[in-house]
Amino acid sequence: MGPFGLAGRTALVTGATRGIGLGVARAMAESGAAVILAGRDRSELDRASQELQNLSTSVYTRDFDLQQVDGISAWFEELCKSSGSPDILVNSAGINRRGAATDLSLQDWNSVLALNLTAVFELSRAFARVRIREGKKGRIINIASLMTAAARPGVSPYTASKGAVGQLTKALAVEWAQYGILVNAVAPGYIDTDLNKSLMADPAFDNWVKGRCPLGRWGTPEDIAWPVVFLASAAADFITGQVIFVDGGWLATF
Repeated sequence: MGPFGLAGRTALVTGATRGIGLGVARAMAESGAAVILAGRDRSELDRASQELQNLSTSVYTRDFDLQQVDGISAWFEELCKSSGSPDILVNSAGINRRGAATDLSLQDWNSVLALNLTAVFELSRAFARVRIREGKKGRIINIASLMTAAARPGVSPYTASKGAVGQLTKALAVEWAQYGILVNAVAPGYIDTDLNKSLMADPAFDNWVKGRCPLGRWGTPEDIAWPVVFLASAAADFITGQVIFVDGGWLATF
């Protein structure tokens, strides 16, 4: 695969048991990388690992609930001791809580911000500390969202968290460029994942998405995975601090 290949590199992917995270892990394995799947459900991790075994013999699993943000740094240090420090970090884990802003509980708000933003910050800096200490370069790719640049009713915590992920991506890119740690984000449009099944099952919403998107369809995890692989590869050596929207042309029209 030339400069687009990832042979000899190790990628840690969070939220790797389904949807975009699993799609990214699969594409990483197909590109030659060893892959560490991170998630909170051991049985789901085992299932995902089995699914990827035919692509790469170097598939590992590490279970942890990233909402326990105070424990992320210690968990990552232990991971590095047992598996070596990954070259690539993909922050894909995320949740949503839907409802009117006036009605959502503060617990809903805090849970979304904890996983979608605080965990991204804490794991990214744990990754950076180790890479800097070892004198090694690295890649961080965050999964942002259409909501990084736009908004619609009923998803205020998610919109706030993903807007912040876009700016955090830029802040960390500027701060860590001196160490050769490149930080970018891929911002998906509406993607066919378990997170969106209820929306896809609503005929009116499904038709709205397809009618609003210039390419006329929902995206797939694979649509997101390959841009992530590109950003992780040597082909993207001069790209940092960017949020790349992979949305079927959504933001290009109105």
